Amino acid sequence: MLNSRKNFFLVSLLILSMTVFTACNASSPSEKTTKEEPDTTKVESETSKEDTSQTEESDNSTVQEEVEVEETQESSEDSSSEEEVASEEDNETAEKEEVNLLLQQLKPDKNVVKTFENKDFSLTETVVDHNETHVQRVFKVGEMVTLQILKWDQDAIQVVYEESNPKNVKESILDNFTPEKESLPLADIKRKGKGDTTRWEIISEDETVEVPYDTYENVVAVRSTVKNGDVNTINTMYYAPGIGMIKEVYEETGDNGYKIESVLKKVEAL
Repeated sequence: MLNSRKNFFLVSLLILSMTVFTACNASSPSEKTTKEEPDTTKVESETSKEDTSQTEESDNSTVQEEVEVEETQESSEDSSSEEEVASEEDNETAEKEEVNLLLQQLKPDKNVVKTFENKDFSLTETVVDHNETHVQRVFKVGEMVTLQILKWDQDAIQVVYEESNPKNVKESILDNFTPEKESLPLADIKRKGKGDTTRWEIISEDETVEVPYDTYENVVAVRSTVKNGDVNTINTMYYAPGIGMIKEVYEETGDNGYKIESVLKKVEAL
């Protein structure tokens, strides 16, 4: 009886031990598996952060590239605008220099007497003196003598002093003359047209004019017109490079109209 109970106790103990051993083995792989498996939540979080950082860097890079492109475009536009302005200024300067050179070329030589011929009266122009900005000349029409000083600058030719019957037609007064308050423009680069106004207007800059003394090219013609009812008084003067006025045409229209044409015939030293 005792042996039977002992055996039963031993069997029960063996069964219990095997049950405990089996339970330990069953739980051990699960724990190992749990330890070896990566923390997917942490990995996903880190990956998400990396992706976000890369996205932000990409966005910042894109924004920076766009800013650089815009700055480059603005710089290019500014440069292009500056180049256009510089080009326009260069063109204006070149055009003005060309016109100024033309006006300066029209200035006559000094110490010369120019004789004009026409069918009605004698006309001479004596160029007494000139400097960088002024020309002194004396007109003699028949018995009437008039001294004039012309301001001959880069923009215009204009009468700034006039005196009738001067005492000495050969004496220069350029150093001590007093300009008149109102000047009479004879040529102005700002005034171009048909010459049908009372103001002198440039009507041509490239005329070819033949006179008894010589034939001249690149002649500048200026004209003014005074209207009085049906009668127009038209005065046209022609200036050639290096010699000044070479021709003048005075005309009155109407029933009793007439025309006087004075052309350069002779040039002599004073």
